[in-house]
Amino acid sequence: MSIEVKNLTHTYMPDTPYSSTAVRNVSFTVEDGEFVGLIGHTGSGKSTLVQHLNGLLRPTSGSVWINGRDINENKADLRRVRFQVGLVFQYPEYQLFEETVRKDIGFGPRNLGLSEAEIAERVAWAARLSGVAEDRLEKSPFELSGGQKRRVAIAGVLAMRPSTLVLDEPAAGLDPRGRAEMFAFLKELHEKERITLIMVSHSMGDVAKLCSRVLVMNRGELAMDGTPTEIFSESEKLREMGLGIPQAAELAQILRDHGFGIPQDVWSIEWLARALLNEWKGGAAVD
Repeated sequence: MSIEVKNLTHTYMPDTPYSSTAVRNVSFTVEDGEFVGLIGHTGSGKSTLVQHLNGLLRPTSGSVWINGRDINENKADLRRVRFQVGLVFQYPEYQLFEETVRKDIGFGPRNLGLSEAEIAERVAWAARLSGVAEDRLEKSPFELSGGQKRRVAIAGVLAMRPSTLVLDEPAAGLDPRGRAEMFAFLKELHEKERITLIMVSHSMGDVAKLCSRVLVMNRGELAMDGTPTEIFSESEKLREMGLGIPQAAELAQILRDHGFGIPQDVWSIEWLARALLNEWKGGAAVD
């Protein structure tokens, strides 16, 4: 499934003294199976942009196309898109409300009018995929830890069987262990289930490590679009936009400046450690 955004502009409260354009003339395409990172400073338009991808917001001008169809042409298309493109908000655990984890995960499928057998199958599949243990399904979601609540919330979106999952800061507020578990889960989801992922994040390191493509928003416009190597090589441009590059990349550059043969596409501590190990094993001379 492809998503094509064409010249999208969104203005809040148009034709009023409080009019504010959050997204301006943005165009890009996401192909089936991609893992795309969306970065930008606070107020750059990231969250407004992704809410257009499943029709929660309508463009002031421009359009969003899914599989060659404008999703805002008619309500039937829009309803179908919301099953195809799942949107996970920041802190999705605040949207949990059912008596049990099982009911919360099954809420979406139940509203589709599916049979109880199909709902049960989807709940079991989404829970297993999200790392929600079977013995937690009958518990209240409010008895779980923050990280587990978030997994339940994501499982509820996955139970709708979307082809694309859009996540707005999926690791926000989690401790280091919870963050690591969340990103390991997303990596597995992408690689094993082949779900297209679009991840909004402030963490350059997380985006560099996980994503094969990076979109950079700046003041409501799409400023950059490329691979992590292409994007994070433009450190001066990123700094001008109030962004940085992954800390591991900064350290790698310092080491290269001192004669270490560190490749240009090193963006994580793990990659840097491997590159240094290879350097030392090779016995290369350094200044």
